Amino acid sequence: MAANLLDRLYDPRKFLTSIRERLHVGGLLVVATPCTWLEEHTPREAWLGGFQEDSKPFRTRDGLRRARAAHFEPVVEPVEVPFVIRETQRKHQHTLSEVTIWRRVR
Repeated sequence: MAANLLDRLYDPRKFLTSIRERLHVGGLLVVATPCTWLEEHTPREAWLGGFQEDSKPFRTRDGLRRARAAHFEPVVEPVEVPFVIRETQRKHQHTLSEVTIWRRVR
């Protein structure tokens, strides 16, 4: 399970490429991400989504599908899961994480 870390990695593609070595065929990979890409964490050229491609929105979900296509297939449709981060005693951040589940097929 990769929970709320993908958009904080320096090289998310490297993570996604190497993760198959840690899963047996048939194993499941759960990815939860709020898709909040920031250049302070990930260089823009390494983002998996959050930009335009061929004049159309390219979402993180699209980037995950592209990065996982050779070895994984989606199991279910993505689901949005809310979570709250407490910043101070009186300030909280409410965010939605997009959760996808992938099965290793080869």
